[in-house]
Amino acid sequence: MGLRKGQKELVERYRGGKCAIAAIPGGGKTHCLSLWAVEMITHGYHKPGKILIVTYMNSAVNNFKQRISAELQKRGINGSKDYFVSTIHGLCLQIIKEKPDLIIANEEFEVIDEVSKIHLISSAIDEWKRYNEREFQLYLDMENLSVSKMGDVYKSWHEKLCRIMLSAISDFKVKGITPSEAKERCKSLGRDSILAWASDIYEIYDRRLKIGGYLDFDDMLYNAKKMLETDEHLLEKYRKKYTFVCEDEAQDSNYIQNEILTLIANGNLLRVGDSNQAICGSFSSSDFTLFKNFCEAPDTTVYSITQSSRNTREIIDLANFFVKYVRESHPVHECRDSLLPQYIEPVPEDDPRPNPVIDEYGIKAAVFESWEDEARGVVTQTIHMIKNHPDKTIAILVPTAWKMSLVVNILEARKVPFELLDNTSGERNKTLKKLGRIIDFLAVPEDGEKFSNMINECILTGDYDGPVFVDSEDETRTMGQRELLSEFIKKYPVEKILYPVGGIIETSDVPKELLKTKIWRDFTDSLDTVRQLLEFPNTVVEKLILFIAEKLRFDREERAIAQKVAGDVRYLMNQNPRWRLSDLAFELLSPKNMFNYFAGVVWDLKGFEPKPGVVTVATYHKSKGLEWDIVFLTGLNNADFPVLLDDRFMGEFWFLKEQYKNPQALIKSEMAKVFEGKIVKDSVLESKLETISERARLLYVGITRAKEYLFLSSYEQNKGKRVELPSKYFFELRRYIEEAGKT
Repeated sequence: MGLRKGQKELVERYRGGKCAIAAIPGGGKTHCLSLWAVEMITHGYHKPGKILIVTYMNSAVNNFKQRISAELQKRGINGSKDYFVSTIHGLCLQIIKEKPDLIIANEEFEVIDEVSKIHLISSAIDEWKRYNEREFQLYLDMENLSVSKMGDVYKSWHEKLCRIMLSAISDFKVKGITPSEAKERCKSLGRDSILAWASDIYEIYDRRLKIGGYLDFDDMLYNAKKMLETDEHLLEKYRKKYTFVCEDEAQDSNYIQNEILTLIANGNLLRVGDSNQAICGSFSSSDFTLFKNFCEAPDTTVYSITQSSRNTREIIDLANFFVKYVRESHPVHECRDSLLPQYIEPVPEDDPRPNPVIDEYGIKAAVFESWEDEARGVVTQTIHMIKNHPDKTIAILVPTAWKMSLVVNILEARKVPFELLDNTSGERNKTLKKLGRIIDFLAVPEDGEKFSNMINECILTGDYDGPVFVDSEDETRTMGQRELLSEFIKKYPVEKILYPVGGIIETSDVPKELLKTKIWRDFTDSLDTVRQLLEFPNTVVEKLILFIAEKLRFDREERAIAQKVAGDVRYLMNQNPRWRLSDLAFELLSPKNMFNYFAGVVWDLKGFEPKPGVVTVATYHKSKGLEWDIVFLTGLNNADFPVLLDDRFMGEFWFLKEQYKNPQALIKSEMAKVFEGKIVKDSVLESKLETISERARLLYVGITRAKEYLFLSSYEQNKGKRVELPSKYFFELRRYIEEAGKT
């Protein structure tokens, strides 16, 4: 079966009880867990029930299913009914649907995604502000803010508050605190308390959920747990259904998820994770100590997977050096346990999948004079690597999403193929853009440019190669087929194209060069479809969207996105009666539109496979679980990767008063005081320690994404009051790289 140390012990020995798999990056935990499930099913050890595997991403669900199914087929076993793979939210939805009347009056409830949740919370904040404008302004540093910037500051503060409230409401729900309980417990707090604000906004948000018959993801967890705890028959049903419960990515678990799986498992609980890759951050309700404590429990059997074939030995050595540095030499003693002493071992030389070997020391580090210089330098080096290694996959990782734009602009300017790994990427967003272009045209059908955009991006999506030679009175030009067609469409009245006199476009009006092309023949053949789209009633927009999906023959993933958009549009039209087709088109075509989240979920179902010659651009967080041959780790500065307590911290907002600079820290300390009876002496200090620890783990994740080549970069610049310096981590890693590269 090709099992290594740690993997072999699990597959051959684990047959029940509490068990933990502590795995290092690239350790093959999915492979190992899949083979364990196959072994259990092959010998019937799982009976009388099934094996339940809970993981985080939809793509991981598919990966597990494919691996287990393929191995069972090799053995000639039809074991499809012997296991079930799901996300935690999928499992909770299954539980809730057993008795939906227990939690919500309307059985036809709808689960809203994170984007819809953000919009509801944002509107709840707007409602709260109408009666609490003074409180909203209370945190703002009015004395040092210019009048000209107030508009932008108000907007920014609203956006930041929305994220903070999103986190606070999630914490309330994960802890099982109802809106009425939150209000009651927060009564004693002053009106300058951000937790008191959160209790108010929580109440408004909850009311809006109930009016709409909605549940959010946290509701699903809370209600599933409540149902299992209060209904003995339901709990017994799930315990009989699943003999074994396995949790993947257990380092990212939270309290309520932990409770649900423990209840169902009834003692047979297998948890797999890597505490050193716990990177969910301060705005998440996840708690990586849950997995750590589970591993340390006296009744837990622990198997360690320590061997990895992903990286070169040089990159493994760098990752191990970083773990050792943090644990033994971190200047802030409280952060030395940010990383556990889990060191990566290369596989034996005779392993069927050995560690990659290259002819040079493939790790470098560089400092630039600004982020702009760094982005340009990294792209230049990326182009060099593509030329020298055309068969290799490449990624550029950035610390925050806003830094992506400059990298993307430079890649576009230098015509480097790339894939943006976020919910606004071309692949993820193509269906939304297609719907946007069509609706944009239907809103103003006489606009030739909108007509041309729709035709080229939505209707005629094939390749039209071969230049066209165009003779005119002034010159002879060479044009592409698309360019020639677009030029004609924009100049010629749309009505005459779609509804010509006699039913046929007058050929004398069409450039003779265009008439000879394949694109013209396909264009005229497509006009009947365009006419059907125009003639379909657009008063019921959700039906129009589904009709577009049907006429353009959307594939399965595209249809799923179209159905989701249609459902959301119905909600949006009810909330915004003045919305028109043009408003919907504008939203769909916006890079950060409200439908991106679901499109990203659908895209994730297919999984992501890096392609040689196509540069992946992603945040460090988005890179988790992925790997590339060549990786550029950018932006290693003291704000994004703080090490010292006097470093710059991203959670501190410049437009707030000094005592309110870090509202997330304040709300966490108030939450601990009111609901747990804990006194946090210095909330800002606690927040800084948490951030430093999380960022150490984030950098560790970044280092271990690279298989063969790794480039680290930072910048140093001084812009007035803003001084940005390389992180101390960068200097320590660069020193190690320079010494190791010489040997």
